[in-house]
Amino acid sequence: MPAQATRKVEEEVEAKEVELFEVYDVVLYMGVIDILQNYNLRKKIEHAYKSLQFDPKTILVVEPKMYDERFIKFLEEKVFPETP
Repeated sequence: MPAQATRKVEEEVEAKEVELFEVYDVVLYMGVIDILQNYNLRKKIEHAYKSLQFDPKTILVVEPKMYDERFIKFLEEKVFPETP
């Protein structure tokens, strides 16, 4: 999936000095290491324990289906958002 980066305008630079719509091609490297983990009894206990302290949807240790949905949502919203 192609990606682009845009230059963020610094506050000190006057607006007329900045070229608008300056776009650069970028390459993103991502690694997903959590797929190597088994969601076993130990992970279920860890999830239950951490759920007592934090919001269960925000902790790292979650069941694989929820992790999958959360990861895909992150990619769609933060990494590859729809451009208007």
